[in-house]
Amino acid sequence: MQKSFEIKAVKPEHYSQLKELWITCFPDEDKAVLNNFFEKSVTPECVIATFSGDRLVNAMYLLESEIVAERKRYKAIYVYGVCTHPEYRGKGLMKTAFRYLDESATEKNIDYLFLVPAEDSLFGMYEKLGYKVGFAYEKSDVRFDEIFFKEQSEALTFEKYVQLRKKHCSDFSGYAILGKNAFNSFYLPVGEDMKVTCNNNGYCVFSIDNEKIIVFEHFCRSGFKLPFSGDYNKKYSVELRKPSSNGNGIPFGMYKSLGNAPELKNAFFGVPYGG
Repeated sequence: MQKSFEIKAVKPEHYSQLKELWITCFPDEDKAVLNNFFEKSVTPECVIATFSGDRLVNAMYLLESEIVAERKRYKAIYVYGVCTHPEYRGKGLMKTAFRYLDESATEKNIDYLFLVPAEDSLFGMYEKLGYKVGFAYEKSDVRFDEIFFKEQSEALTFEKYVQLRKKHCSDFSGYAILGKNAFNSFYLPVGEDMKVTCNNNGYCVFSIDNEKIIVFEHFCRSGFKLPFSGDYNKKYSVELRKPSSNGNGIPFGMYKSLGNAPELKNAFFGVPYGG
């Protein structure tokens, strides 16, 4: 007998099932970080969930954002944590959920949907759903002591985050700004004292733990170095990532333009990585 599936609203009592599905699909996820995400970013309204009877088998999270393109602000949704239980894959649930997302986003006058594929193999799947690559980055290997230096830093706030986006990204075809709830979840992770240092050539979001710097995101033009607290005598090699300057970088994120929102190329979303 064929199982029937239904997209329906979730309630707080479904959160345990949502977390269980997340851990099943993303087994490496830190549970404290996951709980932080649910506490700060998840509301019943931001979840599209598919049920088989009473069992939750597919979900995605819709995080309010905006995209600035051609110097105009557009309403956007960052589609995050897309997952289907392994036992229910290959049944068209993802395609149905994304069609539902398109319809509901259009009704709410959303201009863009965007996401970051969890694996390279998923770019093709999202392309079939109408998404295009619009976010890319470049990387180069440089000597550790060539790009790090000491500079005064300050605590990262949402207001500072928005200010830095607007200041440094205006010369790109577009850039994304997460809403405050998503910012609190992604940029202020559990147990981290997130800081930022900046100058006219760029900025760096980071934390320091036992003299080790953990870089979460940076934007750099020529001449901007990253802050560091530690042993300058060590000659480490570091992979430096930055937004693509010519649109031909490594694919990072994808988007779908709804209505008359302009096409994106070489847009900036942020390139988080650990160091």
